[in-house]
Amino acid sequence: MAPVELQTTPSYVPAGIVATHIFAVGYVSVVALRTIYRSYIALPPSSATRFREPLRQGYVQVFSLLALVSLTVATYFGVRFGSLSYRVWATERGVELPDGFFGDNGALRGGEHPGRLQIVRWLNDTPLYRDALEIIAEKARYFWWGQQVNLSLVSWSTYLAIEGQRRKIPNLWAFLALAQILNLSYAQNLFFVTILHTPVPLPENVRDLTRSSVPSWGRYAQIMARVIPAKPEGFVPKPALYTLLLLSNFAATFLIPYASNTPSFMTVSLLSRALPFSFLALPYIIPESWGTVHNHPHETHTTYTRLFRTISTISALLHFKASFFALFHNTPESTYYRHSLLHPFKEEHRSALNRGSTALSRVFGAILEHPAVSAFGGDVLLSGLSVGIWAAIRGLDPADMLGSSVPFLPHKTKELEDVSASIKQEAEKAVQHIETTPATRRRGRPKGSEKSTPDLDETSTVSHLKRRGRPSKIHLTDGDDANDTTYKPDEIDEMEEGDENADEDWEVGALAWGLITAGGLGTGSASIYGAEVVAR
Repeated sequence: MAPVELQTTPSYVPAGIVATHIFAVGYVSVVALRTIYRSYIALPPSSATRFREPLRQGYVQVFSLLALVSLTVATYFGVRFGSLSYRVWATERGVELPDGFFGDNGALRGGEHPGRLQIVRWLNDTPLYRDALEIIAEKARYFWWGQQVNLSLVSWSTYLAIEGQRRKIPNLWAFLALAQILNLSYAQNLFFVTILHTPVPLPENVRDLTRSSVPSWGRYAQIMARVIPAKPEGFVPKPALYTLLLLSNFAATFLIPYASNTPSFMTVSLLSRALPFSFLALPYIIPESWGTVHNHPHETHTTYTRLFRTISTISALLHFKASFFALFHNTPESTYYRHSLLHPFKEEHRSALNRGSTALSRVFGAILEHPAVSAFGGDVLLSGLSVGIWAAIRGLDPADMLGSSVPFLPHKTKELEDVSASIKQEAEKAVQHIETTPATRRRGRPKGSEKSTPDLDETSTVSHLKRRGRPSKIHLTDGDDANDTTYKPDEIDEMEEGDENADEDWEVGALAWGLITAGGLGTGSASIYGAEVVAR
């Protein structure tokens, strides 16, 4: 008697997990968009000038479009991967595939019929998430693409924690969660839009409005305030704690290919995705004695530069390792045989250039071999494009970028301290000279022979002051009437951070893309984010 196959009722849990995943993408995106809107309404009037408003709108449109493209790419390849997985499952189990969406054998036709989609059975029998991650890890040329996302995720989560805490941006978890449940480029572009719309720091009343976008935030905030006391302004955890978290993140990424096809694979993969959240939680969960309170943001520059330099160095080492194995396993043999009538076993030799170009074409062409690899590869390309544009429009200092990515490069802290001291002395001399000079003219255009400002060596000061955007100017005006005996300089007109009237520096963008090409997305993004956190 032939054995009878038992028809067991499939579990709805896997289908519920996938449905929850799709709902979470929409919900967390709404939380992130509401955070952007609440930051937008807090922009000061100085940000709405005829120059700054169109400039900001142009940048916002660019990154919004990139975010939309990232969302479309992730959705497209996600659907393609699901469709491929379902066809494989249906072929293995003899389930008839639908002829189309409607008709007698249509996928959306109601009732039981051949061709009806068996979504619950398919998800119950197929470990969908494990399959997607294991496909990336099981081949060296696939992992070359997938590892770059994990490495860049470490640098971006560090930047998200530092910059988000400094600007007091709420709901940072939403941006990091979008990088985990959808893709990195989508979350990055949304956060760039948030930075463009967020003054430094975000006012407390607007932070409260933003928190109200999350249900039950008030009760949650009260409970967390009792459990975790608020840290003072300028609190930064000790570098050793960041180093410990970095080593844990990189160790999990390093073990992924070795855990492939083992019972511990999902544990290692999920750990590599969960550990980046530790950077957001670190300043809140540790006691105050485990950190340092800095009175000025510049005091943290050395710590942050070393932190991102460490991220860049380890990311480069892991990327070079993945590149070596990808080329090694995809390089053809040096000898092959050609068959013909005269020489049935003619031996041919390939040159080193031919073998290397073949290996490179296989590694780069892997992005088109499977939808799961295409999703990761598209994320790498879009993320690299976004961070390069971000570096260009922010006008980052190339020295800061190299200092955050190249090991053992001397830091320019001492030089900046000397320049700052000399500028301060020159400013004091200028104020003393102005205060001791009587004002003899009314307000108006000065004569050509007169100087409205004391002689200063602009070459030695302004050149060292070049930061992101124009340097602040000291506005000097004459007295209001003839009875004025002394001249008092007005306060320095400071712009809101991010509103500097700076043109795009595409040479910096080219440097960023060069670093990404040479050291991978993790190294390139670390150099950009490291330069960003010290450019203030």
